[in-house]
Amino acid sequence: MNKIMRVGTMDTGNGRQSSIYIKATVTDGKLSISGVIGPKGNGNATGGCGQIDMEFQHRNPQDNDKRYDNPTTPEAITFADGWDRDKWFDLLDIWGKWHLNDMQAGCKHQRDLGWGNNDLTVVTYRLGMEEYNSQKTIKEISQKRLMDGEAVKLTAEETNILALKWEIKGPESLKETPLISDYYTEKSRETKTDGWAYETEHPEGKLTKPCPVCGYKYGSAWLREDLPQEIIDKLEAMPDTDQRPAWI
Repeated sequence: MNKIMRVGTMDTGNGRQSSIYIKATVTDGKLSISGVIGPKGNGNATGGCGQIDMEFQHRNPQDNDKRYDNPTTPEAITFADGWDRDKWFDLLDIWGKWHLNDMQAGCKHQRDLGWGNNDLTVVTYRLGMEEYNSQKTIKEISQKRLMDGEAVKLTAEETNILALKWEIKGPESLKETPLISDYYTEKSRETKTDGWAYETEHPEGKLTKPCPVCGYKYGSAWLREDLPQEIIDKLEAMPDTDQRPAWI
């Protein structure tokens, strides 16, 4: 299948209406979907291109891309003949679930559990300069004594200081623990989905975590989920483009 669709038009600035084109291909059971808003003859576009589904509001708000605070709603689209709000949502649903169905990070059990769909805040805590300098001093003194032929016996406090890691990653709540509050300061924080975070970074991280059913480690390979014929049929039944795009 190699299908091009024109969903309708939308305002891309200064009242200019630009067409939304979508291309869906199925090759050897692999579905690939991409789009472009307002393609121009010189290769540019008045809007986005590629995975433009992230710019739009989905039927289920949980499926909206969290990087967009104000996704484009169906009301902002003037639909082409044969298209409406529900058909557009159908296309977005298929896009989100089946695009690159041969590159799934999780097994079916993990996907059913929602792994990879939840945002986490991962904070990096950096060892304080006082503790860092203490570590450096203990190492230098110990090395000098050893080179002078002396025995080195560290105190419990010195041992604890040397055991401190340079950086620790974890959830924001980690700063309330005595270890972090006494010895570390916050260096940075980032938001990532649980599918891109290890449990060592956040207790809810799923990257390489085994599936409770089959044991597959999330993100350790690209898995293929067979594309149902009904999905192909739904795409085939959607209206073909009524205009020839400059490119897509």
